[in-house]
Order: sequence, then C-alpha cells, then structure tokens
Amino acid sequence: MRFALIDFETESACDLKKSGAWVYSEHPTTNILCLGYTLDGGPSIVISADELLDVWGDKTAQLWAAVNDPTVIFIAHNCSFEKGIWRNIMVAVFGWPDIPNERWHDTQAVCAMKGLPLKLERAASALRLSARKDTDGTKATLDLGRTDKKGYYNSTPEKLQRVYDYNASDIVAELELHRRVRGLGASERRVWLLDQTINERGVRLDMEFVSAAQKVCDDAAKPLLAEFRSLTGIDKLRSPKLKDWLIKQGCPFPRDADGKPDTSLSKENVAKLLGEDDDQEDLTDQEDAYGCESYQQPLPFAYRRSLEILQIVGSASIKKLAAMQACCGSDGRAHGLLQYHGTGTGLWSGRLLQPQNFPRPSLKIVVGFDKDGNEIFGGHDPEQLVAAVKTRDAEFVRLMFGEPIAAVVSGLRHSIVASEGCLLESADLKQIQARVVLALAGQHDKVRLMEGGATPYVPMAESIFKRKINKIVDLKEYTIGKCTILGCGFGMGALTFRRRYCPNETVEYAQHAIDVYRQEFAPLVPKLWYGLEEASIKAVWDRTPQEAFGIVYQLEDGWLTARLPSGRKLWYFDPRPVRKAMPWDKDDIRPGFEYSCWKMGQWIRRTGYGGLETQNVVSGIARDLLVNGMFNIENAGHKVVFNVHDENIAEVEAECADASMFDKYMTGNIPNWAKALHIPVASDCWVGPRYRK
Repeated sequence: MRFALIDFETESACDLKKSGAWVYSEHPTTNILCLGYTLDGGPSIVISADELLDVWGDKTAQLWAAVNDPTVIFIAHNCSFEKGIWRNIMVAVFGWPDIPNERWHDTQAVCAMKGLPLKLERAASALRLSARKDTDGTKATLDLGRTDKKGYYNSTPEKLQRVYDYNASDIVAELELHRRVRGLGASERRVWLLDQTINERGVRLDMEFVSAAQKVCDDAAKPLLAEFRSLTGIDKLRSPKLKDWLIKQGCPFPRDADGKPDTSLSKENVAKLLGEDDDQEDLTDQEDAYGCESYQQPLPFAYRRSLEILQIVGSASIKKLAAMQACCGSDGRAHGLLQYHGTGTGLWSGRLLQPQNFPRPSLKIVVGFDKDGNEIFGGHDPEQLVAAVKTRDAEFVRLMFGEPIAAVVSGLRHSIVASEGCLLESADLKQIQARVVLALAGQHDKVRLMEGGATPYVPMAESIFKRKINKIVDLKEYTIGKCTILGCGFGMGALTFRRRYCPNETVEYAQHAIDVYRQEFAPLVPKLWYGLEEASIKAVWDRTPQEAFGIVYQLEDGWLTARLPSGRKLWYFDPRPVRKAMPWDKDDIRPGFEYSCWKMGQWIRRTGYGGLETQNVVSGIARDLLVNGMFNIENAGHKVVFNVHDENIAEVEAECADASMFDKYMTGNIPNWAKALHIPVASDCWVGPRYRK
C-alpha cells in the first residue's frame, strides 16, 4: 500500500500544550512554516508556506496527487496535530482537499500500544534508531513561535532555513520509527478510528459555569491566603519554607516503608496527615467515613489549619477551570481529551482537562438520620450546586454547600453538559475487574453469585469475621469485605492492605483478611497468579510460546506479548531473563524477567510477577469489554463523547435517551470469548443533562 508520511512545522501565539491541537489549529495567529513529506519512503521534501499555495509546483504536485488518490495512506506522529492543521488551514485557507480519518495512520498510537514513550525522540532512543529527532531544531522552531514586544514574529530567512532542515530530519526519524513499529492490526485500527471520531466529536462545556466557578474560587481564596500568612508567616502556599516550618512545629509526617518520615507535601501525604484517604475510588462516602480512616493522629490547630488551606487553595483540581477555558473550541466543545492506549493494558488516559482524574465529590449532604440519630450523608444535587456557583457569590455558595472552593471542586465534572436538545447517558461496568479475575481463575461459584446480581461483599465480610454481617449496622466490617474483594485479586500483601484499608488495625488483622480471600473465598485465584507468572517467565527464558489460563505468552521482535482471549495482545518491551530474590526471603533466588516501560515521566526497568501480570490481563480483558460496549453504543446511533476508566459516556437526542436501553448496549452482544469465560457483565447507568458520578 502506498503512503505519504507528513510533518508540519508551525508558529503561533497559542500555547499548544494548554489548548490542544484543535484550538491551536483554529487560532488566528497560527501559521504554517513548512510541510515536510516523503512518498513511499523516498527522499524528504520540504515545502514552504508560500509554495503550498502553488499546487502545480515542483514540490507540491506529487503531494497533491497523493491527497487525491484514495489508496494513499497518510502517516504522522501524533496525527491529531497534523489533522487539525490540515483541516483548519490547508483545507480552510489554502484550498487543499480534506483527508478522511480512514486514510490516516498514527505512529504515536502504535508506540502507545506497544508500551513505548509517546514522544518521537524518546521512542527513537528506546528503540536505538539510527535517526534521532533534532532537539536543537525543536528549540529553533519554538523560538519562531514567540513574538517580539511589538507582536511580530522574528522569521528571518536564516531561521526559517534552520526549521526546514529540522523538518527534513524529522521526516527521516519518523520514517525509521514507522518501519520499526509498523501498524496496529485490523482490530485495533477499528478501535483507533473510533477514538479519532470521539476525540473530534468532543464534549460540550458549560463555560458560564466555568467562568463563575473561577470567580468563586478566586474570591474564596483571598481570606484563606491571608489566614495562611497569619498562621505561618509564609506568603506562598508552595514555598519550601512551609515544609521547614511544619518540621519545626513537630508535624507527625507519615513514615515510608523503611520507617523514615516522608516530609513531602504531596496531595496524598497532606490527605494522610488530615486523617483522610485519597485511595478509595470504589468506596461510597459513607463507607469511606466509617471504614477506611488512613491516618488519624490529633494535630495542633496551627498546622492542621495550614494544611487544610494548602489542600483547599492549592488543589491541582482547581487548575482544571483554566484548562477548560484554554481548550474550549469555537464550537463550545473541548476536543482531543482522550489518549488512545494511555495505559499499557489499552485503557484511555486523559489529556488537557483530564476527564480521567476528576476529583471525587467531597460534599456530604445530610439526607436523613439512622435509628440512633446519627446523620446519614448523601451526594449533592448537580443542578443545585451549579445554580449556586452561577450566582458568582462565594458567600452564597458557602451558605448552601460549605467551603466554596471545595464545593467547586466537587462539582467540576458538572461543567461537561449535553448539547441543546440532548442528554448524556452513562454506563459504568460494575466490579468488572473483580468479576473478570474470578471468571478467568475458574472460581465459578463466586461468578454465579455475582451473575445473579448478589454482591459478594457481605459473604466476604462474613467469612472474615465469622458471623452474620448487616451492611448498615456493620458498615466497617462490610467495607473491609468490599476492600478485600476489590483489592486482593492481584496478590496484595498484608502490609499494603493494612496501609490502604485498615491502618488503625494490626498487620495480623490484615493478614487474616487476605488469608480468608486466598484460602476460603477464592482459592483458585492464587493459582491464576502462579500460572501466568510461570508461563511468562518460561516464554522469556526458553524463547518458546507458553500458555496458561488461555493467555499465550511469546517473544515477538523485541517484545514479550500476552495474547488475550479476544485475540488482542499486551506488549512488554525489551524483556530479559533475570534471577531475582523473593520478597519474603533474600536467599530464595528464582528465575524471573524484566522489561522496560514508561512510568511517571521516565523510562524504567520493571520486574514481572504473577500479581502484576494478572492485573494487566484482567484490566486488558475489562478494556475489551468496554470497547465492545462502545461499538454497541455507536451502532445504536448514540454518540460516545468520552470514557473514564470502565465508564462510557454518550450524547443522544433527549427523546431517545433511556438508561435501561443504554445498559443493554453496554452489556449486550457479548463476544463469544467472554461467554466462554462466563464473565457476568453488568453496568450501572444514569441519564441526565450534566456529567456526574
């Protein structure tokens, strides 16, 4: 198949990282400096902006013919940028024909699928390619995008030539990368094309709410910052002086695994110091309050209050308001919010306003009282919160919902709204990873329990505590049962269980919960861990395909792959056999393997083990079920606008919105491989005008 690999260089006063490719390409200051291309791997050709206007010129004629040839595929690295420039400048301004999505291929998407860094220079370095990105040329191009004091670009002929040379070298590097990583495969290409449709469709933002929320936060922050200065004598929240001040005050920082004080002021540490837990995504507010206090030690008012202000005003979540304003396009929608294959198992991650990490609502509204007169808390009403914020009056918000900034943070997800005459539909796969791990292990008695609609949390709690458990009366015990089900499917140890779920209990307490899960509730699950670990290690050491529990491991061109029941593969780059000591006995040395992955902004070596491989496989299977739901939803004429973890959110005309039907789209038409595993697929659904959780 013929192909054209292309790469634009541009200048703009718009910040690409904040605005995203679509808004950047729409911005009136964005100009094309040049377009580089190669046809079928031939020499690099660089066309200046002026030359692009002459479609019959020596450099443009071949490209013009390729654009008009439906058999030619266009390749780019992070092609959402190239597509934005193509459609908003090449088509709209220069008059070139459009190139439909079906004719694009993205080498960055392949890097994401195969566990490589997404940036061109990092991927080239990881693969040890001979052609590397010209980083000095990158700086030169960025310099051209900056204006002088009078607002003019400083595009001298010499600087432009430097950019042309850089563009030509980029083409060479991208071509070598393409030849090394190749394609997505037919099945994953379908998923990527749907991803492109979703990202281009975008989500509508309520910019009136966003603007009002920003004002409420700004007004509410002023007295808090003044109080912070009076307590600490420090002007800036994130000043290095704050940590020193807290240490002098005797602040009881939590300790790390080695028993040393962890004095960082990270979001997680501050939450621990304040007796909160930021790691309870699957717990309700009530369960969190009753069952999982992570760090409870009385703090003197001065530094407890200073930490509370740091947590409130310094919340990274507030920055989402500015991100929304930066990435909202001329159509009132934010585009490009999802990163295809953002995790190694294939799930999406977030970009720009980061819909994947919206904070959990923290507002606790009293909705009633139990038999002992204790308050029962429930969630807030989205429309009431939005209406209060839209008054732009921080004190009114305080009167209605308490701390104004905390109220805004709790309502951030409500900024995503349906289009005029439409509603949002949401479906979240219920306990999907717990269900998949039990089904894959062959623990069919528990699978049947969940398939019948019963929750396994009460039986788990009853097994741990050896008595009848009532969810309401015995909420703490019920929550431990729930945490055990959700947390212990991938080999979690007692120390981690205690730290996450019961820090005020003993290690023996945590170990007992784990032992009950492994020995009584799901005794087949540990066999799954050991089977996958043995198969993966043997595939790396013996260099022969190995199968366990329907998962096939084999070496392929520098990767260890794990073929899932769907036929899709997980990719582990640069696997190497090693011998490793067991965590429980440093003298117990066994065969293992390491691989390279991009983690927390750096390229690291990671050791494979049964629990991790089980988690990857289970997450991968859950992702395939999520994707199956996405195609069902699209085939029914509903439009997926984004997803969050195991949740799909679609937009549809109001008269067609139906939660029960949406549930059928999400959980129906299950593929044969999932039926063979007896995975009980179910979802929680809702319909409404605003996004909520």
